[in-house]
Amino acid sequence: MIRHGKFVVYLGQLPPSTRPALVDPPPICLTLFSHLLPVRVFDFYPQPMEAETPLSLQPLTTEIQRLHQQALDLLDADPAHGLKLLQQAFQLAENHLQQDDEHLQAELAACTITRGRLNLKNAAYTAALTDFQTAMQQFERLGKNREKALARSYYGIAYAHMGEFADALEHLFQALKEVQELGDQLLTAEITNDICYTYVLLGQPELAIPHLHQAVQTLRELNEPMRLSWALDSLAMAYLHTGQPRRAMEYETEAIQIAEAIQTWQDQAVYLNNIGEIYLAMGDDSAAISAYQRALNVARQYNLTAEIAITLLNLGKLHTERGHYEAAEKDLNEALQLAQQTRRQQQVMEAYHALANLYEKSGKTAAALEMYKKYHAVFQAVYDQEADRRIKHLQVLHQLETLRRETEAFQKKALELQRKVEEQQRTQVKLEKLARTDSLTQSLNRRALFDTGQAAFQEARKTGQPLTIIMFDLDNFKEINDQYGHLVGDQVLTILVERIRHRLRSSDTLARYGGEEFTIIMPGISLEQGLRMAERVRGAVAESPIRIGGNRLNVTISLGVATASPPHFPHTFKELLRRADQALYAAKNSGRNCVKAFEG
Repeated sequence: MIRHGKFVVYLGQLPPSTRPALVDPPPICLTLFSHLLPVRVFDFYPQPMEAETPLSLQPLTTEIQRLHQQALDLLDADPAHGLKLLQQAFQLAENHLQQDDEHLQAELAACTITRGRLNLKNAAYTAALTDFQTAMQQFERLGKNREKALARSYYGIAYAHMGEFADALEHLFQALKEVQELGDQLLTAEITNDICYTYVLLGQPELAIPHLHQAVQTLRELNEPMRLSWALDSLAMAYLHTGQPRRAMEYETEAIQIAEAIQTWQDQAVYLNNIGEIYLAMGDDSAAISAYQRALNVARQYNLTAEIAITLLNLGKLHTERGHYEAAEKDLNEALQLAQQTRRQQQVMEAYHALANLYEKSGKTAAALEMYKKYHAVFQAVYDQEADRRIKHLQVLHQLETLRRETEAFQKKALELQRKVEEQQRTQVKLEKLARTDSLTQSLNRRALFDTGQAAFQEARKTGQPLTIIMFDLDNFKEINDQYGHLVGDQVLTILVERIRHRLRSSDTLARYGGEEFTIIMPGISLEQGLRMAERVRGAVAESPIRIGGNRLNVTISLGVATASPPHFPHTFKELLRRADQALYAAKNSGRNCVKAFEG
């Protein structure tokens, strides 16, 4: 694993090659890059230092080493605080560098690597790249080739976090060559592991498997249990993504047994999460939940905030898929809260996205849209900040081509995210429209009639303009249903409404009042104009028989017209509607197929 092994976005199968061609980075969304740092807590100086620290600098160096170790201890728990501690260390050393103490400079170079790792935790990828490049230059000046290779490997890993896998592999292969020339078997195995896991991320796990087996063998021979567990975890993930979950379970089980034996609790929590993923691939949801619960227990016991959040995300998404929406909401909200507390923006983004998916599946469209908006806002903030830092970095490095690729990637990601948000908005609009539309005739339904009518009524009173209501009813509709059946009756209503709709203005509203009775709301129309419109509609219906199948149906309608105009406005829209209904009743009593006005 590159730290700690779970990666949820793949680029698909690419043509096998030792060094793949440069590919565009995948979307940041849903990818826990901040959870992929290598777990390599390196001993930067396994050999005695060549130069002794002057006595005058020993207290300073000791204090810097203390701050450095505290920052390392906070790598997962609180990276932001770790960065503050390292800032103190650099400030302490600032006034002493002119003494050119090699030991102090080497310690500061090591601090620079740790700062890069902390920046990766905070998704500050460009800052991390700068740190690792600076560390490479510092170690090169000091003639420390092993440490320079180590810094280069982290430089490659930073590119992997950014999704720039070709650049990642270029630097990882160069680091591998350098440590092989040094004869350093341990770093050779570790960097091989990083390269292989990058191939897994690229969707080429089959290329990684033989090299991972070699790394596992080397680490067994070197008796390096912790690093062996990392390689076993990478091997398990490679087998999982070649469709071999049972082989994956074999190696992941060994990895967790090692983690339990040497009490590396964070690794144990990570491996349990991966076992949950393997169980899911095997179709055993219950076993997956059990593994996630074990991971959560370990993470809570040792206050591993990042692992708690990631495990809760896994549980929440699984509960969502199983339809356990209440449990899913509880887990995902806690994960979101933890991610916000520790300012892990990638986890915040994934939590918002998972909550949006949960609410969408559970029918809470408004809540889903709100979560997508929050996800989009965080995404924009993270990516805009990172893009600004990267532009400055590229100006220093003169990497204009990289800037072009990043700009295109940003636009693509922003457009895709905008599309998703707009799609959710369109879904909400459609749902709102469905709630206001009569499913048979596609006119407004009764509820929407009253909402629209009340708004038009208030506007008419405010402006002093007339408002006319036409109510019409299909004559003898019961006889049509009895003779031809309800299916034909429904078709008659649909055709009738469509014909009438074409004769209305764009400002008019047609709604189904109930059964075969409909209402037309006509703002700015006087009673006389309303009567003429009603008569034209009546005549058009009567003169145009409806043909359905082999049947020719002569249909007619009766219409009632009522107008609200100054100074005789009714008190409410319902009262105006009642007047139109009375006029319709009068038309029916007058023999049907006619128009009557309200006379009050």
